[in-house]
Amino acid sequence: MVAVTTSAGAHPDLLDRRADYPILDRRTYLINNSLGAMHRETRRRLDDYADLWDTEGVVAWNTWFPEMMRVADLVGTAIGAEPGTTVLRANVADALASVASCFDLGGARPRIVTTAADWPGTHYFWTEQVRRHGGELVVVSFEPDGWTVSTERLVDAIDDATLLVSVSLVQFRTSTLLDLAPVVDAAHRHGAIVVLDAYQAAGCLPVNMAANDVDICVGGSVKFLCGGPGNGWLSVAPRLVESLRPAAIGWISHATPFAFEWDEIDYAHGIGRFAGGTPNVPAAYAAAPGYQAIVDIGVERIRERSMSLTQLLVDGALERGFEVRSPRDASRRGGHVTIDPGNAEQVHHALIERKVVVDYRPGGGIRIGPHFYNSAEECVAVLDAMAELASR
Repeated sequence: MVAVTTSAGAHPDLLDRRADYPILDRRTYLINNSLGAMHRETRRRLDDYADLWDTEGVVAWNTWFPEMMRVADLVGTAIGAEPGTTVLRANVADALASVASCFDLGGARPRIVTTAADWPGTHYFWTEQVRRHGGELVVVSFEPDGWTVSTERLVDAIDDATLLVSVSLVQFRTSTLLDLAPVVDAAHRHGAIVVLDAYQAAGCLPVNMAANDVDICVGGSVKFLCGGPGNGWLSVAPRLVESLRPAAIGWISHATPFAFEWDEIDYAHGIGRFAGGTPNVPAAYAAAPGYQAIVDIGVERIRERSMSLTQLLVDGALERGFEVRSPRDASRRGGHVTIDPGNAEQVHHALIERKVVVDYRPGGGIRIGPHFYNSAEECVAVLDAMAELASR
């Protein structure tokens, strides 16, 4: 066993925040790329929500609506979006439905470009959009290794017939980080719109939506944002948003929703037109403490710690003879590492029984996703346990 102290890794002072995440006292919790740990303040915030409902009744909306906007801006800060350009939705599928409803796939630009490495649910969505409404879905396939996608081939797939380029910043199976700049450049040269899925990135590495000139960014709160389920989000660049007229809308998408006007919709200014219907208020209350912690720490510091911990995992896995299906270079990797020690599915189940929480993905292996509150010692311990279990 390799001796490593808990203070190893960048920014060891962040370990002082472990007490904010109670599950860390009960589990070796290393799956923050799948479900981030719950902040201890989440229970209190849910009580705040319930108390408002209980004591104020319908008047609680006077507090709830501003809180939804405040929480959405916390996400905006975490992804580097301009203030007031992010809205909360139920999940990514819901957000994508709203985005897709803005466009005509039967027009002069019928093509949607994506990759085989993207989230299956998003692939299901675009496949059905094309099947039902026309257009063409171009999926850039894997390289011969079966798990990487060439940025050059992705860029080459974008042309003047491309309407949307729908890609993930971090691939969910392998943690491969997209080389975003050439993709955005190619899309914009050809007049296409980039729809960036930052789910596996938000809260773990800088997305820098505005600085990277991303048109539309979607994601959720289940992973490194530690916000739990029920909170997807959508951010649209200010230069673009006023030109978009989503058809998948609700009453809050109206400029004056409480006027209850019976007529064609007068779209809300800016991102408000994507607000949809009645929002998921308790989910926003639950998520706020996790979001606030990310903003308070700063995503850049979290990224530096993440890179140091995932590099420890990569190096340790290779030393033990495991196959690593994530980039070896930390600058090309997101917040988790995918490792196959042999018999990965069985090893995964055995780790869970030991209260060492990781997950398994077919075609990949065991995913290990440390966050800022995880220690180097925990990362070494999971590798040692994997070696023991794989040798049985």
